[in-house]
Order: sequence, then C-alpha cells, then structure tokens
Amino acid sequence: MKQVGALGIAVLAVILSGCESMGTAAQSKTTQGAVLGGLLGAGTGAIIGNQSDKAGAGTAIGAGLGALSGGLIGHALEESEKKAQQQATPPATARTKFCPVGGELYGEDVKYCPNHGVELKYKE
Repeated sequence: MKQVGALGIAVLAVILSGCESMGTAAQSKTTQGAVLGGLLGAGTGAIIGNQSDKAGAGTAIGAGLGALSGGLIGHALEESEKKAQQQATPPATARTKFCPVGGELYGEDVKYCPNHGVELKYKE
C-alpha cells in the first residue's frame, strides 16, 4: 500500500510539472532544474525509502533535496549565460536591441530574447 502512495505522488509530480512547462518558452533554468531535480529526487527517495518501509518519507525528503539542488544548479546556469551575454557586445554598426524584461543587449539579427522569450525592442 505504501508503494502505491509513493507511486501516486511521483505520477502527480510528473503531471503537474508537465502542465507548468507547457507553452512557456521563457521558463527559467532555475524552475526547470527544481522540477527535474524534485522528480528525480522523489523517485530515488521512494526507492530508497521502500527498502526501509518508509517510502512516503523517502519520497518527500528526496523531492525536497532534489528540488533544492536542481534549482541551485539551474540558477548557476542562468547566471553563467547572463554573464556571457553581457560580455558579447553587438557590432557598433548594427542597431542595438534590448530585452524589455531583463535589459540584455542583442544585435539587430536577434528577434526574441533567449532568456525570457519576449520580443526585443530597438534601443533609441
């Protein structure tokens, strides 16, 4: 019976994470990392917890630790990408565009912000 409960929690987490990620091109790497880490942690925790007849507790602990570590890794990736983009400056001859959400600068050939998924605006 405990296995069914742990499996139900894992299936619910997969369904909910699928709903969150559908149609959001601008979903952050922090969120993606937290969701994926939580799912992997929940699965691993359920398997380990099942060995000691505490699948529910193992699932909960694994999901929490996985979400935390996945979120931290995703945040580090976002910061690294942001820093690399700030160092790459567009050519002086091209018109400069910027992201209205994050303020990053891009060349004229880029139409949408790769971080936020919004259309870039020309800098005046």
